[in-house]
Amino acid sequence: MNPDTYYVWVGGSCDYAHKERAGGGAYIMERNGMVTDTYVISSFDTTEFRMMLEVMLHAMKSIPEASSIVFLTNVAYIQNFDNMKDGVANADLIARCIEVKKRHSSVTVKIVSYHKFHQLPDTHDMAHKAMNKLRRG
Repeated sequence: MNPDTYYVWVGGSCDYAHKERAGGGAYIMERNGMVTDTYVISSFDTTEFRMMLEVMLHAMKSIPEASSIVFLTNVAYIQNFDNMKDGVANADLIARCIEVKKRHSSVTVKIVSYHKFHQLPDTHDMAHKAMNKLRRG
């Protein structure tokens, strides 16, 4: 791992069991092998994919300009976010992510095994807990 690169583990969770669906997303940001930030978001009437795009957007805005960022996830949906065309689901968030991506020297998404790295189950758990908290009010 490159010590100057920000590695952002991205995960999500979606609650399909309720009439009013909730979605959550979370990240764990690392640099130089140390956790530098975490972030969690949840909302009603949404999906985990939308929430994952939201946390990616938050991370890109939080990280200093001209940085290198690698998003690590097991969700292929976001792998090619910057090549998606108009008319796809979440086009508004994808467009915002593409715009913010321009602030950085490089932004990539790598697909990794969910069970190989504890950070992905951790982000899923963070997102799930945020949805439960949202439901409790």
